[in-house]
Amino acid sequence: MRPGREDEALSAVTLSVIGAGHRGGDAYGDYCLRHPEHARVVAVAEPDDRRRAEFADLHGIPAERQYATWEELLAAGRLSDGLVVSSPDLVRQGPVVGGARLGYGLLVEKPFAPDEAQLDAMVAEIARTDALVGVAHVLRYTSFYATLKELVEQGTIGRLVHLDQTEDIGYWHFAHSYVRGSWRKAADATPMLLAKSCHDLDIITWLVGLDCTHVESTGSLTHFRPEQAPDGAPERCTDGCPAASTCPFYAPRLYLDRLADHHQLPVTAVTREPGRAARLEALRSGPYGRCVYRSDNDVVDHQTVTLTFAGGVLATLRTAAFTASNTRTIRLLGSHGEISGRLDTGEIEVRRFLPAPGQEIGTWHPWDRDALGRSGPRDDETWTVNAGPVDDPDLEGRPGRRASDGHAGGDDGLMREFVERLRLRREGAAVSMPTHVRDAERSHRIAFAAERSRREGRTVEMSA
Repeated sequence: MRPGREDEALSAVTLSVIGAGHRGGDAYGDYCLRHPEHARVVAVAEPDDRRRAEFADLHGIPAERQYATWEELLAAGRLSDGLVVSSPDLVRQGPVVGGARLGYGLLVEKPFAPDEAQLDAMVAEIARTDALVGVAHVLRYTSFYATLKELVEQGTIGRLVHLDQTEDIGYWHFAHSYVRGSWRKAADATPMLLAKSCHDLDIITWLVGLDCTHVESTGSLTHFRPEQAPDGAPERCTDGCPAASTCPFYAPRLYLDRLADHHQLPVTAVTREPGRAARLEALRSGPYGRCVYRSDNDVVDHQTVTLTFAGGVLATLRTAAFTASNTRTIRLLGSHGEISGRLDTGEIEVRRFLPAPGQEIGTWHPWDRDALGRSGPRDDETWTVNAGPVDDPDLEGRPGRRASDGHAGGDDGLMREFVERLRLRREGAAVSMPTHVRDAERSHRIAFAAERSRREGRTVEMSA
């Protein structure tokens, strides 16, 4: 704790955490370590003994407030101002409903619910208890998407007509999480679209600001299948694969060589034991050493969703494993201009079809191209905005960690908002979160409709 923060910490809001893994521990818990004057973790529920002990030690949680299950934590009554629910995807309803009944302010990791039946039950209980609930759609809290929202609402490009959102998952990230990792089977987690891209559906509906009327989706598991395996490929990369030098998914190259000096995710998902020997043993025996063509994965590796909104606005979401980058890009087309942007750089380009009032309109040839290869008039109005995240000074001196690593600053933005809402609520104010349950319900129902469309090969009409 920084000097002078001791007294401030006494007024900090208190949190309990269910699930001390990557999200509960490395994102939300880490925020509390960096900002103890704002929030303190006072209880944890985590089934993994080692992870629970490490988390409790970092946060100074006494033994009597360390629980192996979320049921035990909730049975102890209300222990704090807020409850962070970052349990596995299929374990949402119990902690959320139980926490709402106890009067916790809730921060719920996405996806909010794994299926429509649980979504219905959770929404009903939250309405009944009038609980403060925020859903961790962290992209809204980035300066990048907040800037896009402001530009759209200001009418910078006129009336929004079309939106294209692309999520480049990255070949290595997809192989890690959706072929070898915890999200590789829809029955054990959720469909890939819901697990990875409900963020994107939330952003699309937020930017458009209209009701979605129709959903259509296509996609499949195309590449990570047994018939695509190189000749002679064994069950595991460590068993002498003849394609080791040419396969981009060869596990030892990623986890032992390229990430040799890395001690955060994705390495900690493979093993939390330090050293090359421990990593190699984990690859030999665990899921992350499997050949990507011989795993038991069944989620799609590429998918496109087309959304029709009231008033004829169209939006598309494309997500795919087969990209070198791991980022999001967006393009918004309006009646009077267009906007394009890239999340990892924070750069946003705005082009309006007419210059600002008072500027002279010159002549042009429709096939002329500028230095960027764009055809069209040179006297339109174009400018670039840098809406990238600002790093937290409290991360200085912590190798490999930046606040901006957490969804381009969105993780910290979400936590700041949640903690402030808890503080105001403790003082008696009536508050709600910007990423409310109503918003999550809307985007999740679109995700469920997209999966029905993909499986059944038809357009799904959304209920009014």
